[in-house]
Amino acid sequence: MDTTVERDISRNAPHRAPKTKVARRLSQLRILEGRSDENIPDQGSVMLELQRLATIVEGSDDAIVSKTLEGTVTTWNAGATRIFGYTAEEMIGLPITRILPADLDAEEAEMTAKLTRGERIDRFDTVRLARDGRKVAVSLTVSPLRDAAGNVVGVSKIARDISDRKDTEDALRGANEALRNANEAALQLRVEAENANRAKTEFLAVMSHEIRTPLNSIKGFVDLLTNSTELTPQQRRYVHLVEASNAALLRIVDDILDFSKVEAGRMDLELRPFSLWSLIQDTVAIVAPAVSEKNVKLTVTIEPDVPEWITGDYGRLRQVLLNLLNNAVRFTEEGSINVEVRPRIAAGGRERIFFSVTDTGVGVPAEHQRRLFKPFSQADSSVSRRHGGTGLGLAICKRLVELMDGEIGIVSEVGQGSTFWFTASLPGASEPAREPASERVHDHIGGRKARILVVDDIETNLEIVEAYLRDSGYRVDCVSSGLEAIQLLGSAHFDLILMDVQMPVMNGVTTTQRIRALPAPIGDIPIIAMTANVLPQQVRSFLEAGMNDHVGKPIERAKLYNNVRRWLPRIESGSAGMAPNSSNFEGATFDDFVLVVGAEKARQIAVKFMESLSGAFKSTFMEAQREAHDLINAAGVLGLEGLVTACRRVAELAPSQESERSRVVMKELHRAQSIARQVVTKRLLPKLLGFPLPADAISARNFFQDRVDRP
Repeated sequence: MDTTVERDISRNAPHRAPKTKVARRLSQLRILEGRSDENIPDQGSVMLELQRLATIVEGSDDAIVSKTLEGTVTTWNAGATRIFGYTAEEMIGLPITRILPADLDAEEAEMTAKLTRGERIDRFDTVRLARDGRKVAVSLTVSPLRDAAGNVVGVSKIARDISDRKDTEDALRGANEALRNANEAALQLRVEAENANRAKTEFLAVMSHEIRTPLNSIKGFVDLLTNSTELTPQQRRYVHLVEASNAALLRIVDDILDFSKVEAGRMDLELRPFSLWSLIQDTVAIVAPAVSEKNVKLTVTIEPDVPEWITGDYGRLRQVLLNLLNNAVRFTEEGSINVEVRPRIAAGGRERIFFSVTDTGVGVPAEHQRRLFKPFSQADSSVSRRHGGTGLGLAICKRLVELMDGEIGIVSEVGQGSTFWFTASLPGASEPAREPASERVHDHIGGRKARILVVDDIETNLEIVEAYLRDSGYRVDCVSSGLEAIQLLGSAHFDLILMDVQMPVMNGVTTTQRIRALPAPIGDIPIIAMTANVLPQQVRSFLEAGMNDHVGKPIERAKLYNNVRRWLPRIESGSAGMAPNSSNFEGATFDDFVLVVGAEKARQIAVKFMESLSGAFKSTFMEAQREAHDLINAAGVLGLEGLVTACRRVAELAPSQESERSRVVMKELHRAQSIARQVVTKRLLPKLLGFPLPADAISARNFFQDRVDRP
């Protein structure tokens, strides 16, 4: 081998090419090792090692490149050719800047300077230029080249092509960016949807309020006229017609409100035993007058296997059946309408009750049937003009039936009539024992009539509510603004306040907050919202503002009385809170519970409930929320309605509202707790055990526990 050629190559003479590739690689490796031919002690023994290293370098997929401190390339392997496109003959002896982007010259110079100073350089990612002008992403490992004396004489680099990885990272970055943009777009759409939904809710709220306000006046005065004894038969008939029209208009408003509850997922069922036969009879009686005005025969078929007493939501089941019956009457001019009820075994062996309403009316085309149970949909665009309706009734029915674990559908043919059917899970129940006549709730406090302040800016509303309350024996004062109410509270004592919400100058919410800021006892007076704002979120905002309850307009006399009596101050040792069907205790619910589970099980549950109730609500507000949540179910089955209401208000209060409202709701809860303990110890447990009750409540609890534990 011509070692002279090899030495020439080691001096990087670009004009003289090596005779053989191996010779060139050996010379490069000697430079890499910092040695020359003259100082190799054993040429033969080292030759094989150099050849092995040359093979490794040449066979590497990575680019292995070395350069002098001045930047001249001294080593260039096949991996470098594959990555950058230049051959060794084209690169050795030339400046390394040939593969450097212009903006990276400074980076290369700084790297060389660091190595010369003996500083360490970790692996890093950068970019180099290929022969065809492409930018190649590489991961560089850089090391200094030293001579025999240890001086840095050059730089060695191993470059790994990471273009695929970078492409993947770029693609991933692009995908992430696209995802981020999509999320932002989705968020924007969600915000727009929420804004649209909020606008719709606000529209429903305004519309509901504006319609209910005049309806309240109509209903109130009609109610007062109905109770008059001076009407002629013809006048009484006119009054009933006005009442029926008012009720029809109110049903439309209620449909809209029910639909808003469905959309918000707040439609719940109240499950209690009731007579199915009575429900059918009551529902048919409602539509009977309308049927009698047409040439239509109304029949009812109830199969013998259908239980008379069932457990379910009486009001919601009647709402579904009444909606189907009203539709049948509206669209049937002659022929018949038949209501059929029979048992049915659904898939999986589940027991259901099947209801159907079949008419001989106009029928529904097949292409329109699938739209019937969708919101705001009717069979054709002329239906609302010819027959009225919102197009919400069947959509609400569908949701209610689904809550009852059932299905709803239609079978119809144009000109041949329709059959609307639905199924519902309504377990059989025993007939509840009849409750003795309810004790009259005393409306007197400490020997005096209760005094109520009514706040409303509409004169007719004040006149109606005042007439209702005076008719029940209350003393009533009326004012037309929140400011007048606050001024009057400073000079007169009141037991209860009925507060309108939408008033000029100072609305009901602000007035309530001002009253709650006053010292006791004025700041603790129960306040009932009395308004046409009845959407769920509106009622919730009233309670959060410090109001105790809500009665919606149009005001129904019975509901007004119930709410007023619920919040009038009671003497806890008295019997008012324990009346069989007072607002605090529902005797029929308790008796139904005993019939279902038996006296022994009811006794055990009542004793455990008493244990939990006696130790509850003595710690933090958050702990009280947990305890209230845990007690709701047991309180409900025992008929302790006042405690259930108080527990719900505490459990549903948001943590952020603790400072604003917790004081009010906790006071209500402690009062309800006291009354519930009296009901359990003085009424429920003695009835279950048949033993006289010790006077002390704690002794009573131990007394009952002894008998439960007794074998």
